[in-house]
Amino acid sequence: MAAINKPSGYSVTQVALHWTIAALVLLQLFYHEPMEIAFETRMTGETGGDPRLHIIVGLAILALALWRLVLRLRHGVPPKPAEEPAILAALANGVHAIFYILLFAMPLSGLAAWFGGAEAAANAHSVMRLLFLALIGLHVLGALGQHFVFKTNVLKRMLKPQT
Repeated sequence: MAAINKPSGYSVTQVALHWTIAALVLLQLFYHEPMEIAFETRMTGETGGDPRLHIIVGLAILALALWRLVLRLRHGVPPKPAEEPAILAALANGVHAIFYILLFAMPLSGLAAWFGGAEAAANAHSVMRLLFLALIGLHVLGALGQHFVFKTNVLKRMLKPQT
């Protein structure tokens, strides 16, 4: 299932999935209060808050992340820039691996918390939110560093799909 040849850029679908998932994740990270209220009131037997948008968007992220992972495994990703220091390449690989873990773990822990009433899952979900925010900051800094410091095409590859 793994790609044999590395493409020179990302496909239109890969770029669209990247930015769609990014937008949905940011929506979830910054618009989570109604879900928190709904969860807290549900755990006490009361009603309040509206979880629907958060649940629907979380499920969409899960489905899109699965699609993106399948594309990554089938078609591959462009090679790392030759001029990139080995330590930064390793850091980028680690950041991407953690992103994929979070893209699956966040929705699954949210589902376990909401539908299973698992408070431990809710706590893990909250911790992962903070990790996601830090990781996004690191990812943005890395992309900007690639563009402005190392003068690579890493950022451009995710802005303009390979045709």
